[in-house]
Amino acid sequence: MTYGPPPAQGGYPAGPPPAMGQLLVHSSHNPMAFMLAFTGPRVTINGQPTNVRWGAAPFDLPAGNYHVRVAARYLGNFGPAELPVAIYPGQQTTVYYRPPAAVGMKGSIGFQPQQTRGMSAIMVINVIAIVILIAVVVAIAVS
Repeated sequence: MTYGPPPAQGGYPAGPPPAMGQLLVHSSHNPMAFMLAFTGPRVTINGQPTNVRWGAAPFDLPAGNYHVRVAARYLGNFGPAELPVAIYPGQQTTVYYRPPAAVGMKGSIGFQPQQTRGMSAIMVINVIAIVILIAVVVAIAVS
């Protein structure tokens, strides 16, 4: 996608074209959250939302500073994360997004590949659920 100032009246640019760079938003999700595979993230750059697919999504932008917000599209906007990003002329800036493991948590975004936030909490909840299930089965078998 290309963002930039619209041409001046008459179809001619107001000056020389702006120096361009590229923002590459690389998004992925935990394979256990397979329902997210049917949607995809919403990337918002300076307030302009765009729905993309999981993986790499390139955006050609004029050089400058941008506010990037990414959220998974599942039951509304799920796991939002925000980051200020500088785009330099002729260069590609890559950011990585990963939604959280649980609803109500923020996602992770940064310049390095991200981990799934909240996985330890989900594992603790699963262990507690298994212990309770075993206790119920044992209580039923004893009575």
